[in-house]
Amino acid sequence: METKGSKNVSASNLTTIPITEDSVVYVAIKGSLHAHDCSAFALGQEEVKALVKKFPGSGSDVVNGITIKTNVLHAINAMGQLGYKVVSSTGEAEITWTLQREL
Repeated sequence: METKGSKNVSASNLTTIPITEDSVVYVAIKGSLHAHDCSAFALGQEEVKALVKKFPGSGSDVVNGITIKTNVLHAINAMGQLGYKVVSSTGEAEITWTLQREL
């Protein structure tokens, strides 16, 4: 279905954009503003060690991530100290923040 101003684009005429896998890293933090813990996903080993040191009791495994024993905003601020910045968020009662760090 075409709309006004749309163009038909086929895969054969798309410009190939070079992707360098090592230029940025993305992680996700999920939690509620009303909870005392949150979950983080796709962290590296050094980041996990830093968060466990800062927030004792953290590090227990959740599916594909870890639990951080602090309010989600404290966790996001700690990730900011590690060089990450929030690039997006989604959700209502439970929110997922996507953070990015350039290498």
